[in-house]
Amino acid sequence: MRPLLFARVGWMKWYRGPQPGDERPIGGGSYNKREIGHEAYNFRPLGGYTLGYFQPRLRRDHPSSVALERIEAGQDFKKELTGVLAVFVATDPKRGTQKIAGWFRDATVYRHERTSNDARRKSFSYYLQTPEANAVLVPEEKRWFPIPHGKGGFGQANVCYPLEAGGQAKSGARWMEEALDYIDGYALENVAHDPESEADPDIERLIGSTIDRVAGFQSNPRIRRAIEGYAMRWAEKRLKELGYNPIDTHKNKPYDFLCNVAGADLYVEVKGTQDDGRSVSLSPNEVEHAQKHRQVALFIVHSVKVKGKKHPVVSGGKERLVHPWDMAKGVLKPRGFIFTLREGG
Repeated sequence: MRPLLFARVGWMKWYRGPQPGDERPIGGGSYNKREIGHEAYNFRPLGGYTLGYFQPRLRRDHPSSVALERIEAGQDFKKELTGVLAVFVATDPKRGTQKIAGWFRDATVYRHERTSNDARRKSFSYYLQTPEANAVLVPEEKRWFPIPHGKGGFGQANVCYPLEAGGQAKSGARWMEEALDYIDGYALENVAHDPESEADPDIERLIGSTIDRVAGFQSNPRIRRAIEGYAMRWAEKRLKELGYNPIDTHKNKPYDFLCNVAGADLYVEVKGTQDDGRSVSLSPNEVEHAQKHRQVALFIVHSVKVKGKKHPVVSGGKERLVHPWDMAKGVLKPRGFIFTLREGG
């Protein structure tokens, strides 16, 4: 598993400093009841970077610090660790459940607290730093991915590591892999870059649910993973029967299979859906890759049946292979639009 850190913070809409209706973090520790928690500025750009704060476990025999060796083994004496995916978790004040609020990709994590010395952040402290482009904040009304409490989940401390104190992998933490899948497949708005894109909540919910339903997007992560796995197995079997020699690449590429057809590479994207398969949901990376390459195909496993939610079982379905996959012969609809007034407009 890649270097990973889950950090609990208070709940805010923007994390860009106190604003009307978003004055201070809600929850996240007793400090936020008296003062403004330093995480209030976690998504405010500063010189091309964003600086993230959370409160690590406070030990009696040592100042508060981040255990880098529990993010990646062998970091016992290091002062910082680069290339970390830092995920911010906050408790929804309306529902009382922990959700993923946002994340920093390729972040630098510091063992000890640092101070920004910049008035725009009230000189608040930070433990994380990443280029502004690597910061992703999920719109408030679309924070749905749950993070479990208790044994194997996110405990009482405001930080959760993938490794135990002895260096072994955290037990019962399948949810971490599910969180990584959610983050890797995230294709909604990033309000860290375009805060104006967060629309009226009621309208946003209506538009979002309609688009997702038409595109066959499944919001339940367990069901979605089950359908995706089912579709991948189906597609791999069929591609082998066709003599395409598929190589599974979906963990680190914007396509699912690299095939060889008549001596040429063919990139195959696989989609599974309970709907009729006429529309599928695509991530920005998938769209960009498909538009840049001529040798691409789309394999859709549609009309599948699902039983159960906690341990879903997928069955049935039909297949459709679109080869060649030419986006100009279909209709590519954006999930939403962002309108920003020009200066002086």
